[in-house]
Amino acid sequence: MKKALIVSPYLDHLGGGERYMLTCGCALESLGYEVSIGWDNLESVSNITKFLSIDLKNPVLDTKIKSLYHSASPLSMFLATRPYDVVVYLSDGSIPLLGGKTNLLHMQVPFHNVGGKNLKNKLKLKTIKHVIVNSNFTKSIVDREYGFDSYVLYPPVPQNAKTQDKEKIILSVGRFEPSLNVKKQDVLIEAFKKLSGDLPEWKLVLVGGSVEDTWIEKLRNMASGYNIEILPNAKYEELMDLYGRASIYWHAAGYGIDQTKSPELVEHFGISTVEAISSHAIPLVYKAGGQTEIVKNQELLWESEDELITKTKNLTTKHFTDYERFLDIREFTEAAFISSLSRLL
Repeated sequence: MKKALIVSPYLDHLGGGERYMLTCGCALESLGYEVSIGWDNLESVSNITKFLSIDLKNPVLDTKIKSLYHSASPLSMFLATRPYDVVVYLSDGSIPLLGGKTNLLHMQVPFHNVGGKNLKNKLKLKTIKHVIVNSNFTKSIVDREYGFDSYVLYPPVPQNAKTQDKEKIILSVGRFEPSLNVKKQDVLIEAFKKLSGDLPEWKLVLVGGSVEDTWIEKLRNMASGYNIEILPNAKYEELMDLYGRASIYWHAAGYGIDQTKSPELVEHFGISTVEAISSHAIPLVYKAGGQTEIVKNQELLWESEDELITKTKNLTTKHFTDYERFLDIREFTEAAFISSLSRLL
């Protein structure tokens, strides 16, 4: 049996990059590969796949890989990856020296100003068959930075087939942490507080993974006295139920950011937006980054708090079918992902 290796240093986090890499593992299993994970704790891998509802059936650990991710010797990673037919490697902005027969380098973040075109990178890139990225937005930044021609392989997003009556719920999903790709839940809370007088029967629900109790407490203090529910680390089934019941989906990542200067701080793609659309929640997302590749209708994009409030009021009087023709998510399915990955190999 052919062997594949998934290398990611961030499997103790819950986010889009982790979903992307572990789903690569699932796709490779479906293509007949034995999949190893470059990690040192099988329980943590099992926990994250369960939390994200990723059906990775029989992962094997390659424990030595994790310690080599930050090794000062590129040759060490090259030798450690030599036994593999396929290596999929999540970059932190650096270029690894990989020894697999077929090597795919995934850039989840639009890295810039990192000296991407230096001689060492050019030499290491000779071991990479394809650089894969999660959106045309990310591609536009990294291609210019590193001088390569990356391949857009959109993340596969579960299609929520559950249908139910919609409720007066505005949902937003994203990690609760004020870090690299901050989701701006504070902006959404302030907007809802201003909106709540006009829409007294509506509720805002914020969901996401969290290891940051201080940020959660700050958000809860901001939301106090309003019809706002904050659900850190909700189970996948609970999240899917909320998608099914929500009428409107809000997303604010990138708000207030100049994406030409700080592209890493806007939404690189937007998996949760696709999940919301598949559940027939109408998306209303900040106009930046990869979000505009998912949501193409200008009525569903916003750039200021006032615009978010006004457009939300308008949406409460309309139906999903008014926008359905603008929200085609077929290119973000698991089948499309596996087909494209197979062609790259």
